[in-house]
Amino acid sequence: MQLKLSDRSFSMLSKLLPWDFLPKHPMTIDPKRPGLYAFLVSDPYLERVLLDRLPKKDIPFSLYSGVEVTRDFIEEHFVNLSFFSSTDHIQVINGENIQAANLALLTESGIDWSERFMVIFFTKSGKTFTDFAKKADVLAFEIEEPRFWEGVKIWQFCQKAREVNLPQDVSRFVLDHLEHNFESFFWVIDTIKLNFPEGKINLEELKTLVQKERWDFFELIDLFNDNPKKFFNEVLKKGDEDYEWLRSLFAFMQGHLAKVLFPDELRGKAKLSKYDQSILVVSEKWKRKDVEKYLQFFSELEILAKSSDQLLINKLRLEII
Repeated sequence: MQLKLSDRSFSMLSKLLPWDFLPKHPMTIDPKRPGLYAFLVSDPYLERVLLDRLPKKDIPFSLYSGVEVTRDFIEEHFVNLSFFSSTDHIQVINGENIQAANLALLTESGIDWSERFMVIFFTKSGKTFTDFAKKADVLAFEIEEPRFWEGVKIWQFCQKAREVNLPQDVSRFVLDHLEHNFESFFWVIDTIKLNFPEGKINLEELKTLVQKERWDFFELIDLFNDNPKKFFNEVLKKGDEDYEWLRSLFAFMQGHLAKVLFPDELRGKAKLSKYDQSILVVSEKWKRKDVEKYLQFFSELEILAKSSDQLLINKLRLEII
């Protein structure tokens, strides 16, 4: 007799900070525990850590976007199985784009999860995820965002995730000169690995590399703030079809626009950086509806970049016209 996931004792939604989650779940999921998993991870760089740690060698996943998980998709893959049906394991990104009725179908149609994995990653919180996470058939995790004062913990986590242990002088430089977030820290670790493959880091040379590369993104932000069309034209010249670079930029732009939408935290800071000051200027200059429009647009572009979709380049070109 096959055991269904609903027959097993599963806990409710677990909320964990990144550095608490990783030691408990080094492979993101338990490879010996098939079933329906849900993850809420709002930061794209943190999401990548969890995605990279899935045991894909032992469990071959087929990757889909949330918009593809329709009723027909679920019935074909899980409900009305035939001799010709695929029994692959399913990995889904942008799960917030799955309709609530289809998420309900995954838990209410008697699907046998005893030998199948379905892992859904959500990037946005809301009723859809909350209701789904409450289902007895779902093993759900919400990876909480670190607080703004936890920069040192974020930096330590990023080193562990990339399996490096950098010298104290390098750590001090990074913490003093970069934004305290996953995007900045993972970027500088990857820059160090690329430029110092033997592990011996020249701090003076690193300072030059960091200044140049970080300036590149902030230069683009300044261009966007002044003239979005020129921004998209420059992005096409710089990125072309480098989808990973484009994905990083679009994630960065979403973080930037979120700060523009909610600048109150900056107003409370004792000392503002040049970038902080620019955010306050833009928050006064731009209409809120325009900021929200571009925030949604960059989210769509990031999804396309994740899939290396040629449609992304066409969308960028249309913005220049």
